[in-house]
Amino acid sequence: MTTLRALIVGFGQVASGLSNDPRMAAHFKYASHASVLADHPAFDWQGVVDSNTAALDNARNTWKVPLCGTDLGRMAAEVRPEIAVLATPPGGRADMIDRMPDLKAVLVEKPLDAPGENGDGARLAAIAAERGIPVIVNYWRRSDRLFRNLAAGGVAASIGRAQAVSALYGNGLANNGGHLIDFLRMLLGAVVAVQALGPAKPAAAGPLAGDVQLPFALTFAEGFVATVQPLDFAHYREVGMDIWGERGRLTILQEGLVTRTYPMTGNRGLSGEREIDCDTGEVLETTVSDALFRMYDNLADAAVGRAEPWSPLASAAVNERIVDLILRSAAEGGSRLTVD
Repeated sequence: MTTLRALIVGFGQVASGLSNDPRMAAHFKYASHASVLADHPAFDWQGVVDSNTAALDNARNTWKVPLCGTDLGRMAAEVRPEIAVLATPPGGRADMIDRMPDLKAVLVEKPLDAPGENGDGARLAAIAAERGIPVIVNYWRRSDRLFRNLAAGGVAASIGRAQAVSALYGNGLANNGGHLIDFLRMLLGAVVAVQALGPAKPAAAGPLAGDVQLPFALTFAEGFVATVQPLDFAHYREVGMDIWGERGRLTILQEGLVTRTYPMTGNRGLSGEREIDCDTGEVLETTVSDALFRMYDNLADAAVGRAEPWSPLASAAVNERIVDLILRSAAEGGSRLTVD
């Protein structure tokens, strides 16, 4: 099998560091881009670009990457990458793609633009479209087997049509808020309107400079509303949701590690009525361990025209449009805004 020459730009926590977390390792066999590229037979991992010398030493010594350096132009000339993994903070990624003429596909971290900024994501999309390069955005839940099954009819089969949804996130609207918005869209369909439910406050501990947190509501095309509340991760972490359907309840908690369904049963307090049996619930087997590896499966297939991206750039742009509208709604005192 012909392998695809791969280059990672940015070799920090998501690219490599998460593989060192023992608690994460208990659930995720593939926790970082490096862990996938070291094992995946479709890729020939040739290079790493980073401005940090310690990161480059890590790439050379721990991951045995042959070509490591600080100059993207020189590294692109040496590696001639067919696959670029852009694990840098947002901004400047369009220029990165412009400097790699042999690209067949790109995997990029979200968000596409820094909080409060616009332009680089649109330019990246324009360059990719002009050159015919598929771009996958790392919303990893879109490659998870369980979540893909739920999105492909599993939610309705388990609990019927959604009636009401509540959800939680932390560490920033553009950061984990974006993950949650994408996941809700994946499982429940199109968002047609948004409304801020409180003022935006700085996400001081979040990884993205300038990011904020606020409560908000999303109205979906089928008419139900998801209310979303922010948490302070200084107390504990959660990115999760609680979906009440017409025939049952579905919860996805512990940042995607624990998924349960709850059936409908006779009401314990009133004859002739029904309730959701929240005392029991079936735990659905988690499949997060190889979700990132499967995203690279899709990346390899997209690069050679065998498949469409599971998490395409156009879908990621919708997430960021929703984030922008939530911030605009907050600035306007909570106005309800349609998603066009």
